[in-house]
Amino acid sequence: MDSAPPSDDGSSSSGDDYNSTSHTESFFDERDPKKTDEDEAIAKTESRVVRIVRVLVLLLLLVVTAGVSYGVFYYVSNSETKSFEEDFQDSSTKVLDAVGSFLDHSLGAVDNFMVGIVTNAEETGSEWPFVTIPNFAIRATKLLSLSQASICGFYPKVSEEERSEWEEWALANDEWVDVSLKVQREDPTYAGTNVESWYPSSSISNNDGPLPINASGPHYPAYYTSPIVPVWSAYGWDLYQSFQQEIDEMEQRRSVIVGRTLNIPKSEQHTISWIEGMVGPDLKADEPIVPFYYPIDASASSGVAVANSEQDGRVVGAIAVTMFWRELLRNILSPGSDGIVAVIGSKCQDPFTYQINGPDAVYLGSGDRHDEAYNRLAEFSFLHDLRSSGKSYTGFPLSSTYCPYWIRLYASDTMRDSHETNNPLLFTIVALSIFMFTSAVFVLYDCVSERRQKKVLSVAVKSTAVVSGLFPKVVRDRIFPTEQRDREDNGRATNTKNRLQTFLSAKDDKASPVQSSHDSPIAELFAETTVMFADIAGFTAWCSVREPTAVFSLLEALYGSFDRIAHRRGVFKVETIGDSYVAVAGLPDVRPDHALVMAKFARDCRSEMKLVTSRLGRVLGPDTAELEIRIGLNSGGRVLGPDTAELEMKLVTSRLGRVLGPDTAELEIRIGLNSGPVTAGVLRGDRSRFQLFGDTVNTAARMESTGIVSKIQVSENTAALLKIAGKEHWLHKREGKVAAKGKGSVQTYFVEPSNHATSEANESTSSEKKTDEKTSKLVEWNVGILTRWIQKIVAHDRARERAPATKTPQDGGGTMETVHFETGATVLEEVADVLELPAFDPNLSHNQEGGGDAQALDKEVQTQLHDFVSIIAKLYKTNSFHNFEHASHCTMSVSKLLSRIDPTYGITSDPLTQLGCIFAALIHDVDHQGVTNAQLLAENSPLVDKYKKSMAEQNSVDISWNLFMEPQFEDLRDAICSTPTDMARFRQVVVNAVMATDVLDQDLKALRNERWNKAFAEGKPLDESATTSANRKATIVIEHLIQASDVSHTMQHWYIFTKWNERLFVELYHAFKNGRSAKNPADFWYEGELSFFDNYVIPLAKKLRDCGVFGVSSDEYLSYAIKNRQEWEQCGRDVVESMIQKLETTVSKEASPKPLVDETRLASSASSSDASEQAVGSD
Repeated sequence: MDSAPPSDDGSSSSGDDYNSTSHTESFFDERDPKKTDEDEAIAKTESRVVRIVRVLVLLLLLVVTAGVSYGVFYYVSNSETKSFEEDFQDSSTKVLDAVGSFLDHSLGAVDNFMVGIVTNAEETGSEWPFVTIPNFAIRATKLLSLSQASICGFYPKVSEEERSEWEEWALANDEWVDVSLKVQREDPTYAGTNVESWYPSSSISNNDGPLPINASGPHYPAYYTSPIVPVWSAYGWDLYQSFQQEIDEMEQRRSVIVGRTLNIPKSEQHTISWIEGMVGPDLKADEPIVPFYYPIDASASSGVAVANSEQDGRVVGAIAVTMFWRELLRNILSPGSDGIVAVIGSKCQDPFTYQINGPDAVYLGSGDRHDEAYNRLAEFSFLHDLRSSGKSYTGFPLSSTYCPYWIRLYASDTMRDSHETNNPLLFTIVALSIFMFTSAVFVLYDCVSERRQKKVLSVAVKSTAVVSGLFPKVVRDRIFPTEQRDREDNGRATNTKNRLQTFLSAKDDKASPVQSSHDSPIAELFAETTVMFADIAGFTAWCSVREPTAVFSLLEALYGSFDRIAHRRGVFKVETIGDSYVAVAGLPDVRPDHALVMAKFARDCRSEMKLVTSRLGRVLGPDTAELEIRIGLNSGGRVLGPDTAELEMKLVTSRLGRVLGPDTAELEIRIGLNSGPVTAGVLRGDRSRFQLFGDTVNTAARMESTGIVSKIQVSENTAALLKIAGKEHWLHKREGKVAAKGKGSVQTYFVEPSNHATSEANESTSSEKKTDEKTSKLVEWNVGILTRWIQKIVAHDRARERAPATKTPQDGGGTMETVHFETGATVLEEVADVLELPAFDPNLSHNQEGGGDAQALDKEVQTQLHDFVSIIAKLYKTNSFHNFEHASHCTMSVSKLLSRIDPTYGITSDPLTQLGCIFAALIHDVDHQGVTNAQLLAENSPLVDKYKKSMAEQNSVDISWNLFMEPQFEDLRDAICSTPTDMARFRQVVVNAVMATDVLDQDLKALRNERWNKAFAEGKPLDESATTSANRKATIVIEHLIQASDVSHTMQHWYIFTKWNERLFVELYHAFKNGRSAKNPADFWYEGELSFFDNYVIPLAKKLRDCGVFGVSSDEYLSYAIKNRQEWEQCGRDVVESMIQKLETTVSKEASPKPLVDETRLASSASSSDASEQAVGSD
């Protein structure tokens, strides 16, 4: 029956012929009076509820308005207070840091001045204290400018026996005074009073006049001062008589003494007379001043770090510089940053107070004058603790024992006032206005809604009356809840387990069940399951030496294989988290053999790991096979056969070996199994995911994390199921219980199928055979790397439409081998200041980045390439460090950096240049003797007569290049260099790159530093063409690239770093034991490694970053270098001690000992200051 309620105008909305109004009114007249009263009561009740809700909402709006207004006021006020406190913290930190930097800078200037005096005395053969300072006035003026001091003086130490002789000498050599006065008068920066006349001094004196003849020494008479003080004689005043305690402390501690603060006003007119005529308008003569007494060490010129000089060094005098305290606090904060109160004091004197207002500092007076209301906001530090941690200052330290000064910073009302505004009140008014407006809108909306609701309610009442009049009550009561009952019926028909299976069997996200917020969750308990956790051990270290594409190549290949195995075995893959793989058997389809299936799956994964890593080894690197995967399983019902996992793991790693590198086949996985019930379900929301929960999952994870690589560890639950299934012979009880997090000590078992057990005899191979196998794999990997770059060269040549070289007399003869390189008598003399590279071509660079069109190499070229690399490998000696494996590691780093280099200069568009870098990395240590160039020189090696210096590097280039030029490699040369010009450029790149690895040669180092400064240092650009400038930068980039790669292990994961530095330690230790090294590396290894990082590795990594072409790789190298340095500083001593003990017990048994440091400790040796020289020099 299609009828509609009557409209307001009385017409029918249905369009029927009869009068709807009269019909309806007739109907209501005939309905049950009791039912009418009931409907009206319901309407009245609903109206009353609406009115109550309306009142409550209005009250709520008022409360919320008041609360929000208060909250806004409190929040904004609190924000200003927080901003004030944060500003104080930032400003106080900046002040303390700036004071420390000021001290470093000022004392560094004094230190430099002191070293100059000592050096001049040594060069002129002057005896102390009869020492003169040439150009003192000029040098002193510069010292005052650099140190921000007001006066400086030179005070030689004169013994009582030397007094009379010195007095005569000083009087006879006082012409410096007139020279100083002349310079002082002509100095436009000097704002003090100039002395018009002065009188000579024939005797050492104090404040009371000349000292008696029998006055005890020693004496520290002033001899040179600047500026000349217009009070006393220019020289002869004895510093020791007035400041004996400070001078004695300076001599005994060999440290800089901060003297007693002078000129602290006791009254408004108090001023030290001699300082008043020495200051200009920027400084007030009545402010506190402080002297710094700097010792003069007779041996100061023997080293850069004066503070590290011998403790028995002789103090022969002192340099005193006096400055205003105000200078330490000026020009720190920016304008507007006012109100930092600085209280300065010491244990020997009362404090005094300054207020820092932006770049200026205002003297407030003696005593502590800060506002005690700000005691909570304070920063404190001793002056000697403010020295910066950098390397900018190498002089004597500030004394921490003699009346140490401190500085305490406070906030003030001035600073708070700059942060207090009217914003709290303004924001509160705005918030109040918004809520008042919102309340008014709500009231208006409520009035409109009420009118509409009355109409709707009226229609609803009439509609209910119609239904009530048409159907009996029992039928009417069933009409309204029908839809709800249908949903309940549907819910029973499609239970949560069915819905879960539907979700899990969906092929893609679009097929996933869509749930509203009112649907019940999709979740279910599965009583019998087996959960597996697998993890690749060593993955993080492995990643640190490879490109991101290589990392994902491994994971995609490996987990893709695992997924195919899971599909074949009927195992459900849950998720992958990083390098962890999680799977489960027994859900969503319940199966009684879930444990057996999961164990076979684990075995298959372990075997597949070997195949995958072996296949990828040639692409991703030679140590990929050292990765290990940990697998953890937890099963919940039936027995499984874990032998399948071992087989599958071997298959996977075997296939990956050729792609990832020759060491890939050594990768292992760690497997853990546990059995039990799990809660499985779908977490709704964006990217809905299937998840497992429960103790079974946690235990499976513990089985993996506490397991052993290449082992399948199972819990007692899973072991019991294996026994029930008759597989007890697979189980091997683990010795001792395992401490599992959250579980305590638990007994676990290893699962090993009997048909895969191998005897120790089968597993054992001779070290020689293993070495040959590893070398073969390294050769294959290097051949693969070189092949790809040669293919790029062929594609590059074809892209430029350049035909192969025409072998004409003009081009150098019939074959490429006739090209001679006689630019220098030795390789070292061939090093070029700027490499001549082809101009950068963006089109060719883009072609290289995209890989270009792969050009297959001729079979003859491939054969010759393989033979060449094989011979190079044999030319490497069996050193622990400088061997073919290290060269391969260096090659990998070069390849990685080249792949990340930004398109710039002529490098990225020229594959020949890039191949030259790879080639140099491969051959840079050929025939290395296992000792440094310095040792070769000491041994008078035949190489010394031939090369004179950089013997190892030049020898490597000559041997490798002579081999490369052999007739048997003619096709290989033609493929790489199609013209003699290309051959010459190729050799030049190789020579520059290999010689760059000799970082100890001072001439080469100076040349490289000069080129770096010319190319990248800020300043006036060089007057040279853009091409020359680009080539200069490219030359620097290439040399730093090979240097960084040569020590790349120091800028990679801690495990990689310790692995290679351990080998370097072994190599140097053997050299020492064999009498080929004067020093035992064990004596200096720890300190030397810190020096190596600070002076070479970290600066080199920063240069990689500063040259701006290596992208994120430079940041990665620097980050690892800093982390490794910190790690070594913390645990290096223990590592060295452990390493020495193990080496001494094995060195007599093995030429190449096993790792001396347990991998679980991730610790290893590193170079020391001497060791770093040997390491870098050897490299």
